[in-house]
Amino acid sequence: SRDDPFPTDPPPSDPGPESTARLWPDDLTMDFPRDAYAGVPVTVTGGAGFLGSHLAGRLAALGAEVRVLDSFAPGSGADPENLAALLEAAPSARVELHRGDLRDPAAADRALAGAAVIFHLAAVNGHRESMADPEADFGGNFLGALSLFAAAARRAPAARIVFAGTRQIYAPAHTGNGLGLPAREDHPISPADAHSIHKEAVEHLGRHWARPGPGSFSVLRLTNCYGPRQPLAGGSAGFTGRFLAQALREGEVTILGDPDLRRDLNHVEEVTDAFLRAGAPGAPAGVWNLGSEPVTLREFARAVFRALGRPERIRSRPLPPGLSEVFLGDFHSDWTAIHRDLGWTPRRSLEEGLRETARSFGEVRSLAGAAP
Repeated sequence: SRDDPFPTDPPPSDPGPESTARLWPDDLTMDFPRDAYAGVPVTVTGGAGFLGSHLAGRLAALGAEVRVLDSFAPGSGADPENLAALLEAAPSARVELHRGDLRDPAAADRALAGAAVIFHLAAVNGHRESMADPEADFGGNFLGALSLFAAAARRAPAARIVFAGTRQIYAPAHTGNGLGLPAREDHPISPADAHSIHKEAVEHLGRHWARPGPGSFSVLRLTNCYGPRQPLAGGSAGFTGRFLAQALREGEVTILGDPDLRRDLNHVEEVTDAFLRAGAPGAPAGVWNLGSEPVTLREFARAVFRALGRPERIRSRPLPPGLSEVFLGDFHSDWTAIHRDLGWTPRRSLEEGLRETARSFGEVRSLAGAAP
């Protein structure tokens, strides 16, 4: 019902019967009712990037009035091609692209004015990169968020803000500290690099902004994301993008560190679904992990080669200097809370998701011949 938009259903271990009363059906289409975001003014910061462009497209399909703010900074993963089809297909009144830096008060005011929901995905990404240039990371992440909250207070004080956080803020569970896995939201916080420190600080900023009301602030602590439009290089690529790039271009994947360390992964459609649920009218505010059944780095690499239809060539080597200090080690997150509160469940199988991702890169031969 509309009075109870996120009914609690059984946990993953006991899925129970399907209910037609659920606002979002539990299937791979992840369809929302047509009126969930219909006519709702929404801003997506970083909306020309990997995750942001998928979210913007989904919102437009649901009838939202979408504004995308993106600076298209080099190395951010933002690409005009990510939005080209959307901007061509959607009426201009429904989708607007604002080119500008979130730290510019005028740009932030224009993009956020009157927004009912703000999805804050704009970021400078890269854990190792943040240690090499912490000032750039501080500017893009902390100062950018500070400007966003200030603009929201001026132009959208009642907005629901949903922030793309990171599971990298958690303390490693491999240092003899007795911490168990999967990590819940109350897992101890101990960010290991500048990027994670700044991401944690934004969580505090958001709670401070929302405390007086009437707006609200929620956090999705993301894990390793993959899917179509994924960057294959730079800080936004992660190990998923690097493995795909190596397999495509070199026919061999190099795993840094222990190849049997476990990681959980989410397809971009699953991540988009989580954002839509967290930002929808009637959703509670909260902090939630995303996650899935973990696989080892070796298993993921093998799945990449199967998706590409290529023979496996996998090797490993020690972590290079600068990476071991920020490496989280064996880690995966507990997503029970978001399932309980918002009905979210990771539904995309890794094999299916990687096959779709491989197809999305178009002519594999052109990538294989490209320079690394």
